[in-house]
Amino acid sequence: MKSDYSSGYTLIELLLTLSILSILLLIPITKSMSSTTITPQEAELIAKQVKEQLILAQHVAIAHNRNVHIRVDQDTKEFRIRFAIGGDYLVVPFQHSSMLFERMTIFPNSIYFLPNGHPGVSGSFSLRIGDHKYQYTVYLGKGMVAYRKM
Repeated sequence: MKSDYSSGYTLIELLLTLSILSILLLIPITKSMSSTTITPQEAELIAKQVKEQLILAQHVAIAHNRNVHIRVDQDTKEFRIRFAIGGDYLVVPFQHSSMLFERMTIFPNSIYFLPNGHPGVSGSFSLRIGDHKYQYTVYLGKGMVAYRKM
């Protein structure tokens, strides 16, 4: 018996075609997942969360009757609430890879709250999230923290 193998595709040809097609289909998916673009709503939510973390630090100082410091680590991309003596109270990873804290009149690492809840320093710093920029202001006396989009 003689077989004619020239009329169809080989297994190697089919596998190669499927591999190329799957790679071509995955390119748009991986680009959208690794994108550093962020919607204005996502940026606003992250900005609000940073404000809430600052207010949480103030409440922790009051509740524990201790000084509480803010630490922002750009290298490890972490936001920390720490006691003056002792360890971390809370460590929060940055919510977006493009977050960058910048000094205006103060840097977030210089912010601390006294046991009565009043901030030890006042001033402003900025937060850049992709193309969006927010300014945070810490006020003395009232201990108020405000932010606005720039």
